[in-house]
Amino acid sequence: MNGNVQTIAETQMQAAIGLLLDTIGDKSSIVTESVDSALRKIAKCHPNEILKACCHYCERNSKNNIEHILTVMNIMNNVCQEYIVQVDGDTILVLIDLCMHLMVQNHYNELHQVEFAASNILVSLGKKHSIQIMDALMKVFQPGVIPHYTIPHTMGALASTNTFGVIPYLKNILDIMIPLLPNLKTDVSKQAFSYALECFSDSLIEYTANLDQAPDPTLGITDFQSEISVAYDILFLNWLTVRDPRVLTSVLHALSAMFNILSTERIRQSTVKTTQMLLALFKKHKDPLPIIKCLGAVISVSAKSDGTLLEPLLAPVLQMMSELICVSPDYAQPELLRTHSEVLRCFECFALHYSDYIIDHVISQMRNNNDKERIKGLLVVTHLTNSAEIVVRSRLKDVLHVLTDMLTESNLRVKMALMKVIVAFAYKGFLSNKDTVTEKFVLFIIKLCCKPSLSKEGDFSEISDLQITADNTLYMLTTSVKDLEASLWNLLLMCLFLPEYYEATIIILRCLTHLASRKVQKGPCDGAFIRCLALLAQPLPNFKGTFALNFLKNIRLCDDEASQAVWEAKIPPLLKYLEQNYDNFNTKEWEDLIFDFLSLLSESITDETFKEGLIMKVKEQLPLYSDKNSDLYQNGNKKHLERRLLLKSLAVISCYLSDKELVQQVVNIILDNIKPQEYSELQACSEAIGICSRSNLKIVLNTLQTIRKDVLLKKSTKLFQFGFMKDQKSELEIEKVRYVIITSYAEICDEAPSEMSTVKDFVIRKACLKTIGAVADAMHPNRNKLHIYMQERDAVLNVVLSQMQLHSGPEYIELFPNIIPILTSLIRLPHVLEGDQRVVLLKSCFDNIFNASAIYCKLNSDSYGNLKLAPFVYSSFSKLNTLVQELLLQCLTPATLDEIVTLLEPWLSRKKVEQRLPALEALRMALHTYLDNVKFAYEGPTTFGQTGLILARIIPRCTDPNKNTRKVAIECVCLVLCIAGRYEGHMRDHDKILSNALLHIQEQIGSDDPKLLFNLTTDLAHSVALNIPKFQLSHFVEYLMDGLLDLEASSSTGASVVLNNVVKLKGAELQGHVNELMSKILNMLGKITCSRTRSNALCSILNLATHHLKPVVHILLQQNLPYDQSVCSVWATLGTDSTMMVEIFEQLKKLLKNTQLYEEPKGNDSLRITTLQTLQAICAFYELLKSQQSVSICKQDFPELFTIFYIALASYIGTAAPVYTQTEKRSTFVPNRDAYKISPFKICLDTLKTFLQNVGSAQAASNLYLCTEGVGSFLETVPKITENICTENSESLAWLIAALGPSIRSEVELQRIAVAVFFSALLKNKVNNQGVLAENILEMLLDSKNDSSPTVRRLCLQGLGYSCEYLNGEIVHRHSNSMLNAFMQALDYSSAGESEVIHEAMLSFSNLLHAVTEKELNQCQVTAAVRIKPLLQQENNSLRQASFRLLGDLASSIVSDDAFQEQVNGNLITLLLHLNDEDPEVIKACKYSMRKIGPFLDCPRVNAMIQEHLIEEAVLHFAQFATDFIKIMAETNQELFPQLIMTSLSYYKSPWLQIRANAALLTGVLYSQIKEEYKEQITFDTVTYRLLQLLKDDQQEVRARAVEAIAYLFAI
Repeated sequence: MNGNVQTIAETQMQAAIGLLLDTIGDKSSIVTESVDSALRKIAKCHPNEILKACCHYCERNSKNNIEHILTVMNIMNNVCQEYIVQVDGDTILVLIDLCMHLMVQNHYNELHQVEFAASNILVSLGKKHSIQIMDALMKVFQPGVIPHYTIPHTMGALASTNTFGVIPYLKNILDIMIPLLPNLKTDVSKQAFSYALECFSDSLIEYTANLDQAPDPTLGITDFQSEISVAYDILFLNWLTVRDPRVLTSVLHALSAMFNILSTERIRQSTVKTTQMLLALFKKHKDPLPIIKCLGAVISVSAKSDGTLLEPLLAPVLQMMSELICVSPDYAQPELLRTHSEVLRCFECFALHYSDYIIDHVISQMRNNNDKERIKGLLVVTHLTNSAEIVVRSRLKDVLHVLTDMLTESNLRVKMALMKVIVAFAYKGFLSNKDTVTEKFVLFIIKLCCKPSLSKEGDFSEISDLQITADNTLYMLTTSVKDLEASLWNLLLMCLFLPEYYEATIIILRCLTHLASRKVQKGPCDGAFIRCLALLAQPLPNFKGTFALNFLKNIRLCDDEASQAVWEAKIPPLLKYLEQNYDNFNTKEWEDLIFDFLSLLSESITDETFKEGLIMKVKEQLPLYSDKNSDLYQNGNKKHLERRLLLKSLAVISCYLSDKELVQQVVNIILDNIKPQEYSELQACSEAIGICSRSNLKIVLNTLQTIRKDVLLKKSTKLFQFGFMKDQKSELEIEKVRYVIITSYAEICDEAPSEMSTVKDFVIRKACLKTIGAVADAMHPNRNKLHIYMQERDAVLNVVLSQMQLHSGPEYIELFPNIIPILTSLIRLPHVLEGDQRVVLLKSCFDNIFNASAIYCKLNSDSYGNLKLAPFVYSSFSKLNTLVQELLLQCLTPATLDEIVTLLEPWLSRKKVEQRLPALEALRMALHTYLDNVKFAYEGPTTFGQTGLILARIIPRCTDPNKNTRKVAIECVCLVLCIAGRYEGHMRDHDKILSNALLHIQEQIGSDDPKLLFNLTTDLAHSVALNIPKFQLSHFVEYLMDGLLDLEASSSTGASVVLNNVVKLKGAELQGHVNELMSKILNMLGKITCSRTRSNALCSILNLATHHLKPVVHILLQQNLPYDQSVCSVWATLGTDSTMMVEIFEQLKKLLKNTQLYEEPKGNDSLRITTLQTLQAICAFYELLKSQQSVSICKQDFPELFTIFYIALASYIGTAAPVYTQTEKRSTFVPNRDAYKISPFKICLDTLKTFLQNVGSAQAASNLYLCTEGVGSFLETVPKITENICTENSESLAWLIAALGPSIRSEVELQRIAVAVFFSALLKNKVNNQGVLAENILEMLLDSKNDSSPTVRRLCLQGLGYSCEYLNGEIVHRHSNSMLNAFMQALDYSSAGESEVIHEAMLSFSNLLHAVTEKELNQCQVTAAVRIKPLLQQENNSLRQASFRLLGDLASSIVSDDAFQEQVNGNLITLLLHLNDEDPEVIKACKYSMRKIGPFLDCPRVNAMIQEHLIEEAVLHFAQFATDFIKIMAETNQELFPQLIMTSLSYYKSPWLQIRANAALLTGVLYSQIKEEYKEQITFDTVTYRLLQLLKDDQQEVRARAVEAIAYLFAI
């Protein structure tokens, strides 16, 4: 019987392993790793079973997918390597038989993967069982019989792995193998035998090297030399002619290894033949690498044996190796590079034994005319220098001589190779300081850093690579070879000044910077400083300026400490400027920074001799930038720019010289270096001369004067000669000199002291104007008896007017008092000016005189202004008034007056009083002239239409900060009213009445008392309101609003006071103009900056509203949404009047009650649009509620107002603002476009917050800040504000419930939702312990439990849950049956849209379970458990969480019940699986439920484990917990295991991959713990079949868990 059981167990294990092996080909690496892990897990206890199953699998599926078989064989190989000790002999024999069988099969792919995998298994076994392996191999390795190619291959591989296990068999192997060698025909056999011989040779050498550990220390190389020699001959003579390159490669590798075994005599005999054969193969074989390796082995062994053996063959061998040297390495072909390396190693080996011959060979190559040969020689020299230094050092002079001759090479690749040799020599110390050869080499590299001219287009990339390599090489030598630092410093510094090395300037500076930082400098660097200064002319290309400045920063110009301080302080800012302004570089700014640095440096140096030395260095370096060197520059413009900067720098230094003779020399140097090719060169010279004149003006002027006399006057004296003038009398060259002198004088005027600038024509100009004025006066009609007319009067007028130019210079101001009378005299001449001419004349005079007044005059301070020019401006005012009077008298019409007023209007409101006052005086003159001279006849105008406009422009000046301006303004007001009175029919006596009425204002307006000024302004407003014509009132009010924006605060305030009083007195007369006036003032309010002005303007609206409240409110409501700041301010102002506030509130409440809050969507449009009127009313409420006057109204009408705002807030969820009014037709023009930006919900929310703050519910208002638009956020926020209202407004709850109650039956769903959530929250807060109200609310919620809206039903259920939790127990008991029925009814819903209702029902049901006794539940727990069981698998996380928690509450509400215990047992697997749910909250609910059902499991240890480990906030390691849980349950609850296993199988189709994966794990663990007596209730085949199905799951995690489960079944 036991034997049968054992057989069944083995059969089951083999089946399981077979399943795993079938899964080994899974595409997922995770599954494959799981299978591998499972098999290893089983192999720890049953390695033989695993290996046998694998063998059986390979035998059964030998013709299936090769990759699958290879994977299985790799597992077998790994098991053999890890558990070889545990594998028994029978299994080893089975493995050997299988592998031997697979090895000799020939039906696999050409890559022989299976054969070699089997060979690897044998090799792995051979590490510990070499005897069995070798015996098996030797059985098929019989004399005279050619074995399968894998046999010798395996022997060779085993020899490499277990040398001591194979070498004792080597004698027999060779005895059998060698006779077979001549008979081998196939390439694969030859390749295998060659590989075996190679391994045998290498292993033999290893064996003899470790004889102390060898099993037979008597064996040696000599014991096998004869056999190896025979094999060597066969391979050498017969197999080197094969065509297959792979076979030839193997043969060559074998010969290389076998050559080390040959005897000395045999080596002498074979060296020449082998070498010759290799030379012959080289000509035929495409791959030279194995040939070179073999040659290297021959050379190495034969050279050690007898150095003379290779002498006859040196020439051909070297020739062959030279051909294999890579002149241009191709890194895409690594084989060529490896061949190249092997060749160089062969050269190294030859050089150690035939040094002179090799050096002579290399020298001959370097002298060869062929470029490639020279490159090869250079490469060999480089390699020998690095690896065989002694060989090169012995012939160093000869090599250096050849290398020196090669410095003139033109081939780019030769130069590159030569550079590598120089670097190698430098690192090995072959080059020394102050050596001629070293200098030549360094100059050669520096020359390569320059960019030579291209010989052909294709050379560009090679030249670029060569230059980059040369740059890097030079910098590497500078930074790495310390022995050459002195030579490098001198050579680099020398090259910095040579024009032929200009293109290498950047790398030279880099190297010099490094050397300077290492303090290599040994002498003055003034020349380097001047050179770097010139290079800074073009600092951006290739970061030249940065490199030059870094070099300067590391050198020391002189030993003066002051200059060194300037040096350290100024160079870093220059570097920073280049770094920050690379993209927006400004040449002028850059030159200023350089000259500032140079000026400070020159000033700090006290040594005059050093400065003279700097000047001499500049003079020496100037030829570097001459024309003859221009071809050495890549861009000739660089040369000119550098020369210009150097000349200017020379001029800057000259400003700090005390020796006048030296200064004169500097000036001569600058003039002598004029380059006449371009005028820009001449300009640069002039600029330098100008800089010199800063401190040496006299010398510069004398020099220029000498040039004028000697050159321009064509004298023959030779005191001064220009370097560029071949013939000083040439007209063209004289013109260039003239240009230099003229531009020099211009620069001197800019640079030299101020006394050089003089004005010569002012007196003449003044005399001319005086003459014109005299002529004009003489031709006046009153004096012109002969009636002679000025023919060109208008032209003369324009000329004179053109002299009045404010910006021509201060001296022109002195002409203003002369010009204006002349203009007056000219316009008196016939004919009268046209309107356009009059406007141009007045505008020009006003612009120049009023602007001059602003510049040169001071009226509001103790200062008189400009003492020289102010008197001329002041005298111009009266003359200007005379001009205005004359122009008005010439055409005394309202149109002319209107022209004057229009031109003066902008000046009346200017910021400066120096402009306002003269303009107002000019207006006064015009008004006075008009009043005194106009004739009011029947045929003239009957009304004065400008009254309102002129008064509105003058009124702000009546409160001007300047007292004189106020008085003049009052006079102007009186004049305007008098003119208007004349047109109204009043006589001159009426003028006196007006004057007397304004007399006290005129007298006291200059006061500084604010109160008095306010009273006077009020009186002025009364006078204006009483005397202004009625038809001008609206115009006056409209234009006066412009004064609210006056630049002077006092003026705008005065205008607002007058406006406020006029509206207050005459507002009733403005009925027809309310719309226009309100629109304008609302537009003005946003632009007013003065607070008092704004306040008075708002008061004027309030006064207008007292006369016309409804129109004003209507206009405000009609403003575009969102209301701007001006409209909001108006609402706030209206809110200051409590009486007016009540009327507005009633008007707005009526509007909101009688108007629909939003429009229902039409057609396909799902967006609800709020009605414009209601939204405007809400916005108005928001602004009005900010007023303190609204607090009492809010408290008085709290229930009604709260209901309005609350219901509106709910209705506005998800709505959009309207962009059309109700009366507008939709068109492409959108008048209320900004309404798109506002949110009706947000506006209503802010209104409700402000309302709650007014009634004292500050906490409720603060909670509203958390609310965002959306039903979810609304439902979250309402309970919070409800709690606050219960606390802060409890006395109003009854009225509030009564006001909200009707809306629970509203047709609008959102309104029903709002009431339901509010009532639910009230129940949560116990309705402030008001039982009657609570019961009323409870009944209303029960009535709404069948509402059509799921949200309403959910909120009703939530309220019922709150009632269970918070209300008095008596109320709950009275309604418990109704609530229980409601909850059970809700659990019956199965629609997807009812998930939230079901969720709330479960939560509330849990509350009811805590509130009532078990008796009152009527045994509903089992029914409820049955109904929620499907919910445990819902995809909705919240439903799963609530259902699990309800299951736990049901368990806690019942003491003991068999039916309920059955439900617990049926849900145990579900609970376990969801302990690893994807949702953390579901996990917590599962833990809670598990703790509650623990007592129902009838196992104290299990219950204790649950209570101890299932802590809600703790992290649970599910796999470990589940395993331990099942193991403990197995001790007492074995009868449940069959049911649990079958339940776990049902979850294999769960939509959650984690559940499917864990279900598989539970199945495996459960089955591993079930006792035999209960296993009969479960079909093992069913379990394995279902797990097998999981192996086909789409998710790799599930497949991996299934594999793990299968391992659990059998890893026992």
